[in-house]
Amino acid sequence: MPPRRWTTEELETANTMMGEGASFSDIAKKMDRTASAVESKLKGKKASSSGASASKSKPKPKAVAGAAPQPEKASTTTPQHAPASDGLDDEAGPTMKYIVGAVIVAVIIWLVMS
Repeated sequence: MPPRRWTTEELETANTMMGEGASFSDIAKKMDRTASAVESKLKGKKASSSGASASKSKPKPKAVAGAAPQPEKASTTTPQHAPASDGLDDEAGPTMKYIVGAVIVAVIIWLVMS
């Protein structure tokens, strides 16, 4: 049986509960789903205090008739740089390790055959 699709109401309820500090297992019981399914769905999402989706943007102020348009303010936050990495310990780690290993094996076979 294929997995059930998440409804908008379920997502809103789950986001609200997550914003209130409920655990994945508490949310799962309410949604009649597994805790791992809830965690997978909500992982990486930030629930706002109202439970609404974090992807909603702030409304822009309306322009006043006859007023010159104001340029948007540039961000004043300092960009945060990721620490230096060899590329083997991030999300693509297992794939990268597989590729590196395959290249090493190919080079060894080429050296033996030549």
